[in-house]
Amino acid sequence: MAYTVFGFRSGTLDTVRLHTESFRRKASLVPFGWQERMMYGYSVEAQGYDFLEKHFSVVGRYDNFVLLDDVAIEACKALEVSLGTSLGNIELDKLGGLANRMFAWAYYSPV
Repeated sequence: MAYTVFGFRSGTLDTVRLHTESFRRKASLVPFGWQERMMYGYSVEAQGYDFLEKHFSVVGRYDNFVLLDDVAIEACKALEVSLGTSLGNIELDKLGGLANRMFAWAYYSPV
């Protein structure tokens, strides 16, 4: 599965806000009906960081990277959570185990 890689010049994805706002959104949708979809995000440590810097030719430009699936990107946009700079897509298996699951949470959207 392809994930979009986002680079952050400082800080990283605000996962606490993303998770909290997702639950608030669910509560606001309860009277109207909602669908639940899973969103996934991955981070990388030193070796994965080096791999992504070279892969996207951005050596020295970013402090952190996160990999997000389409549902997580939709959630970040809807909940106004900063995504950083989109660098492109990569298949998770191309990282060969260098990515670590950061989250796997439900995202609620209107039916």
